[in-house]
Amino acid sequence: MVSLRSTSKALVVFRDDKRSHVSVWNWIQRFGSCQIYKRKRVTAFIIDETIIQIGSQHFWLWICIEPINSSVLGIYISEERNMLVAEKFIRSLVTKYGKHTVYTDGVVRGSVSCN
Repeated sequence: MVSLRSTSKALVVFRDDKRSHVSVWNWIQRFGSCQIYKRKRVTAFIIDETIIQIGSQHFWLWICIEPINSSVLGIYISEERNMLVAEKFIRSLVTKYGKHTVYTDGVVRGSVSCN
């Protein structure tokens, strides 16, 4: 987790050296719960996963894309690749966007029914 002080120091790169950790905290309080991107109509979930290396460790990067708008609906990083992780990721998508057909690696897997 990144601290507020670290975040305010990181803003120096953007020539914004006048932001204190309190300013960052105020920004989070004001905009933290706002939805940055408006949700578009979702027709289906295209889900894929790949292994990535962070430092010396390997993790699985999961991504879900909406096929019509090519918009990213969700990203998830896990240490393992199994059905429990996949179900957790899909359940978070269903909670946010509703039930839709899931496509993985070009194959239809059927409608999602996570309850």
